[in-house]
Amino acid sequence: MKTCLITSVLLIPIVILTFRQLQEETKTKTTCDRIEEAGYSCKTYDIITQDGYGLQVFRVGNSTGTTEAAPAVLLMHGLSSCSDAWVIEGLPNPLAYELVDQGYDVWLGNSRGNTYGSRHLNMTPDDRQFWRFSFHEIGTIDLPQTIDFILEQTQQTALHYVGHSQGSTIAFVLLSMRPEYNEKFKSLTMLAQAVYVSHIKSLVAKYSSIFVGKYTPLQSFIGDTAFFGQPILRQLLGFENCRSKDANPKLCAFLIQLVFGGNSAYLEKALLPNIFNTHPSTSSMHQLIHFVQMYTSQQFRQYDVGPEGNLKRYNQSTPPEYDLSNVNPRFPIHLFYSDYDELSSKTDAENLSQVLGNKSVSHFIDLEQFAHMDFVWASNIKQVINQPVIEIINEVENFLRNEVKDSLQSIEVR
Repeated sequence: MKTCLITSVLLIPIVILTFRQLQEETKTKTTCDRIEEAGYSCKTYDIITQDGYGLQVFRVGNSTGTTEAAPAVLLMHGLSSCSDAWVIEGLPNPLAYELVDQGYDVWLGNSRGNTYGSRHLNMTPDDRQFWRFSFHEIGTIDLPQTIDFILEQTQQTALHYVGHSQGSTIAFVLLSMRPEYNEKFKSLTMLAQAVYVSHIKSLVAKYSSIFVGKYTPLQSFIGDTAFFGQPILRQLLGFENCRSKDANPKLCAFLIQLVFGGNSAYLEKALLPNIFNTHPSTSSMHQLIHFVQMYTSQQFRQYDVGPEGNLKRYNQSTPPEYDLSNVNPRFPIHLFYSDYDELSSKTDAENLSQVLGNKSVSHFIDLEQFAHMDFVWASNIKQVINQPVIEIINEVENFLRNEVKDSLQSIEVR
């Protein structure tokens, strides 16, 4: 009896230690954890939107944490993603770190409903009303509040913006609905635009359009839920298995192709467990429905809530188009696109460029199998994306710097 008691007492510290080790192994890393492990500094900020959603924004600095007076750059993720997308462990040459190395003050934004936007002052994600939003609310509420917060923190009047996929959508929504924000952008770079989407090749969009491409009374029931929020669904689809290093890389790469837009020739298989540790992030089903509605209608327009709902919300039976004539930034918007992206087509990007006219510059990536997530995760991202994006930002900064210098010289002459 004494022997058993002594053995039990001796085992307690071992059990506690093992439990703590398991906790550490399973503890969810944050964006800041990933940034700091990569040798950079990171700060976390909390924003409460005007309608009560809590968003986390991350600020990346160099190893000393110095960001003062550096021009601010905001990176915004796509659908079913979050700020982690820009700092996946093992990702070669992430744009966020290259911008920091170039001397920029880099901020990683998040939208409501994702990993870092799952809080609300009066609701929880278990409440159906929590998910009653589409990318319209992200573009008209989350994004402008994030921009204003960054500008207040940095004491700057404008920032550089890089948006991937839905990150481009919300920027165009913002500028269409609130054109005063044109002057708060120094440069705008859109990776894999998702403004016009009628020519995308995604099977998910194609088959979803049968059920939610046009308004039905079931839309609210389906929409007021989390997209990829059910653990059992994630398990059945194989997402949870792909978090393991022992998972089948071909199967996990296929899931990336199916969900995230195309078969990539530039995705390193070693990244897959780290990608699935953070993706897909949750979002509202209304966001997906909104994109599918635009795919069906072939228009960049607001959310369709049916003839009666549209009359109440918009004073017309159909949803209004976003007014792209309001998009008028000082410097042209840069559009990066490829022909192997299943969630953003070459045709749609060129249609957008034609609508914008001299307010845009096109960058066609003429590479086979350069897919939707390659704009963020490709092994050749340094040459294909980072270098031209940094050149765009540097060019604008140099122009503005010279403009200030010329202005000061003019004042001295007087």
